[in-house]
Amino acid sequence: MGKFWIILGFLAAFCLSVYGAGLVWQEMGDIELGFHGWAALFLGSAGTFGLGVGLMALSFYSHRRGYDEEAADHDEFFDQ
Repeated sequence: MGKFWIILGFLAAFCLSVYGAGLVWQEMGDIELGFHGWAALFLGSAGTFGLGVGLMALSFYSHRRGYDEEAADHDEFFDQ
């Protein structure tokens, strides 16, 4: 149940940031953006979000599988 609230919180933060960006966009004045501009804006935003999620997932996966300990043994520094 805890993961549900975390995911819900991230989705709420994402929606609020999109809403805030929309407000800023409207306050900038008369800016025309065609279909390709909107598509690029959406794909760039979704790609950036997806990249962030993917990299964090890889980070957690690496930590849980113990790959971090295999890459560097930090115990030798703490034994001195």
